[in-house]
Amino acid sequence: MRARKILQFVVSRGCLLFLLGSLIGMVQSVGAVEDKEALLGREVLETRCSGCHAPQEEGGKFDAIEAQRKSPEGWSMTLSRMVRTHGVELQDGDARILVKYLSDHYGLAPAEVEPYRFILEQRNTRTTQNVPEPLQAGCIQCHSYARIALQRRTQDSWERLPDAKVALMANIGSETASAGQLKDYWFENAKKKAVPHLIKAQPFQTEAWTAWQAVKKPNYAGTWLVVGHDPGRGGDYTGRLTLTAGEVDQYTGEFSYTFADGSQMNGSTTGTIYAGYQWRGVAQANETREAGREIPQREIFFAAENGNTVSGRRLLTNLGDLGMDETWYRSQDAARLLTVSPAMIQTGSPQTVRIFGNGFSGDMLSSDNFSFGEGVGVLSLRLDGEDAVVAEVFAKAGVKEGQRTVSVKGVAGEGQVLVYGAVDYIRITPERGFARPGGIRTPKIFQQFEVVGYTNGPDDTKGTDDDVKLGRIGPVKWNLEEYVKRQNDDDVQYVGAIDQTGLFLPNDDGPNQKRHRMEGNVGDVWVEAWYMREGAKRPMGARAHLLVMPAKFVFPPIE
Repeated sequence: MRARKILQFVVSRGCLLFLLGSLIGMVQSVGAVEDKEALLGREVLETRCSGCHAPQEEGGKFDAIEAQRKSPEGWSMTLSRMVRTHGVELQDGDARILVKYLSDHYGLAPAEVEPYRFILEQRNTRTTQNVPEPLQAGCIQCHSYARIALQRRTQDSWERLPDAKVALMANIGSETASAGQLKDYWFENAKKKAVPHLIKAQPFQTEAWTAWQAVKKPNYAGTWLVVGHDPGRGGDYTGRLTLTAGEVDQYTGEFSYTFADGSQMNGSTTGTIYAGYQWRGVAQANETREAGREIPQREIFFAAENGNTVSGRRLLTNLGDLGMDETWYRSQDAARLLTVSPAMIQTGSPQTVRIFGNGFSGDMLSSDNFSFGEGVGVLSLRLDGEDAVVAEVFAKAGVKEGQRTVSVKGVAGEGQVLVYGAVDYIRITPERGFARPGGIRTPKIFQQFEVVGYTNGPDDTKGTDDDVKLGRIGPVKWNLEEYVKRQNDDDVQYVGAIDQTGLFLPNDDGPNQKRHRMEGNVGDVWVEAWYMREGAKRPMGARAHLLVMPAKFVFPPIE
């Protein structure tokens, strides 16, 4: 008996040791792959960069390189400048290895990127930035503030930056002074005002980066639920994305999205995670190539620090002038409600809405389990795939207008809808857009417009603080009208056209022989949208200003 117990102990201990050994082996294997990747990055850095950059005696680091931190796009721009200006020769794959290594080891923490991620997502129509006074005269004349803010440097690196600028651009002083912003020569302004500010505001060592480096980074493999919005033809959309892990921080995936208008988009994606949270991917969608929707699509996303949500922008063109806002939610075992679409219910007639999440089942389909708030009843329910429930709801005429919370018994999460009587007016977003001609010598820059409905709110007065934004409405008719700035203004005849999805299609670049003095296809126009409300005798309209600027030839990753 004693011998049997001893044998059982030995066997069980042996199994435990075997399992522990296997787990340790797996951890060591993953760690070994990561170490190998880092060693390869270091080797390429030393091989390709040591010809010009001498390592410091202490630690052997390349001071000009390893004294700064940037985003993947920032490091990509640096490598491009090294090749273009200094003749660096890179082998196939070197740029990818270097950008990955530098972004992981000399990148930016999530908190450092968040205020300026819009520029990485190429939301280049944004114009408002709170620029510190010391940078307003010298730096902002050439760079966006976001481009500057997405850097961290040592004191020595910041102090040497004006010298490097003068060495690379000998006429920088006269160029900036000619703008009338500087009382002193550019170099003096940079040295005495900009650099001291940057040393204090954007140091190399920060608590955010130190803390982020110490955190175990998430694994992004698995199933994700997707919620997004396409301001063009599709509107709101939902779907699923399944990611499979490959090499270190490399993923492949398959996705399937359904839009509010019933159309679908399926495809595959390949992406890389930089610094543990920044996704840069390329997606092949099963769409037909057309103006303003290029294939493949580019993905620029950012994960939350816990790794359970990923959000950003899906670029429909290489330049990012058109894109879709998108958020991924990690799929969970427990039932969860993520969104309701459309997020508005008009009183007086049945409406169909789609509740999207995960974990829905047939035994939930009882009107007693679904709540749409005061005055809204549920007429019918049905499952729509494994992630959605379609509900037919009814809000009686005369019920109190305003926001309602949507919930399902036994399901985590809530949705929001707006109950309204009628659309009182519409607005176009953006209200100020821009585009550029192209197609011959340079790419075209498109502009997508969208119509949003509003109610006058409790005071029943248009344009006051209590007005309620409802969301995207349609169908809408689009057209262009002249924005008159001079006698015989004729811009509307030449700048381009707008289609019935609200997409402005600019004309070709270059001089136009049909125009006075062979002007290019540029100018100002009004974009007009017309919406016919049910039962109305005439449509309601809205206007937005569109500036079609001269063609552009240089497109840096960070403007």
